[in-house]
Amino acid sequence: MWAVLDYTDTKCIERELLLVKVSTLGPEYIEEQLAGGPSLAPRRYRSSKLQQEMALAEHFEHAADPVVPSETPAALTPTETLHLKSQTLQSINVLAAQFGGKIVDVSENSVIVELAGKSSRMNAFLSLLKPFGILESARTGKWFILL
Repeated sequence: MWAVLDYTDTKCIERELLLVKVSTLGPEYIEEQLAGGPSLAPRRYRSSKLQQEMALAEHFEHAADPVVPSETPAALTPTETLHLKSQTLQSINVLAAQFGGKIVDVSENSVIVELAGKSSRMNAFLSLLKPFGILESARTGKWFILL
């Protein structure tokens, strides 16, 4: 037995699913994370005592010079790192909740957010997450719910 169903006048809802992996380290570390090595490990390199003393002397000589922002961020203490990650995680969680999403996975340096909704909301959510540093994202195609 076969039945032919006519859905032409049926109301439907368009949705898609989004999974996005977001850095909790901040945008200044995104390049390193995309290259495969995260981290908030201090950017100080071990050097000999002589090199340390020379760097200290050079710093002393240029202490009165005008401050020029450096390209690499300064190393963070473990406490500062913890606070930064906590604030970032909280911000991402609030943002996800406002869009009806949720955090489904938390790792040391990133979180994964799941969100379902209209394509326009997905685009808006991604544009708001961009400053945090998007590491990966995956979207389904549009799927329909018949009412």
